[in-house]
Amino acid sequence: MSKTFPTRRRYRQASLEARETLLPFVSRRPGRPQADYWQMPAAHPDYAADCAYGRECGAHFVQWLKDNPGYCGQSLLARITRDIDFRKPEQRGYRVGFFNYLEAMLTLAARKVDVFEHVDELHRQQQAQIKRKNMENRAVRKIEKK
Repeated sequence: MSKTFPTRRRYRQASLEARETLLPFVSRRPGRPQADYWQMPAAHPDYAADCAYGRECGAHFVQWLKDNPGYCGQSLLARITRDIDFRKPEQRGYRVGFFNYLEAMLTLAARKVDVFEHVDELHRQQQAQIKRKNMENRAVRKIEKK
């Protein structure tokens, strides 16, 4: 395994976009309005090396989430998966390493919480946000009628 890993770092910066583009697999491309969330180097002939590189990128992603907890739920993982070209078999090692690392971290985190109790709390929070928004909208409509 001779592939060089991205430099390990913290991800606290001023803006969300600045933070995201510090991830080793996120880059800006000319002619594209938003960042490309899955830019990997050319595949290595050694599948294990590509898996290791993908794991390392997964660790960078997890560190990013750890350093930016306020952005949890902002669909960064969705943007990453949107930009992965799953039709490229030569990139399979990167994907396998990346997602297997995320699964390992999810398993570690899940051991520390009652998963269904946690999701129920998220459901309650969402319902409270909806109720608040509806109340605010009613108040605005009352003001507008006057």
